[in-house]
Amino acid sequence: MTEIDNLHRHIRKRFFIFSLAVALLLDFIPFSPMISHWLPNCTALFTLYWALHRPQNLGIGVAFVIGLILDVGTATPLGLHALAYIFAVYVIQQNRNQILAYSYGLQSLAVLGALILMDFIIIIIHFFASHQFVGWFIFLPSFISALLWPLLSKLMLYSSQFRHL
Repeated sequence: MTEIDNLHRHIRKRFFIFSLAVALLLDFIPFSPMISHWLPNCTALFTLYWALHRPQNLGIGVAFVIGLILDVGTATPLGLHALAYIFAVYVIQQNRNQILAYSYGLQSLAVLGALILMDFIIIIIHFFASHQFVGWFIFLPSFISALLWPLLSKLMLYSSQFRHL
């Protein structure tokens, strides 16, 4: 067990739930389409973070529920994000030990791969539902989220040192 795993082991569940709730609320804020393409996918980023660092608290079932909440909150077809989150969390948890051994840069690439997988699933479901291609702009938030991964990791490690949260 590494020092980072030891820090994450002592995080209280209310901090875990609070961070996911804040991420969901950030994704629920309506922005214009021009701005929303440049914003990171906060819920996916936090879900993948907790799936990587606390797999005992965030598994496939919790990812499914988070995806359903996101579907209801963003008025997308029910199950769209839930299915995408299931696959992304599964990929992250199957390669967890390898990803944790990487530097933050390589972790960002692994997270980018999971986020792109989510985007492909969303594109395929949208295509079968509406027979229209969503557009290539759907990949932009994934790249921005992957660029923010090292910052999120450092911020969460810093906040995990406060045991009273």
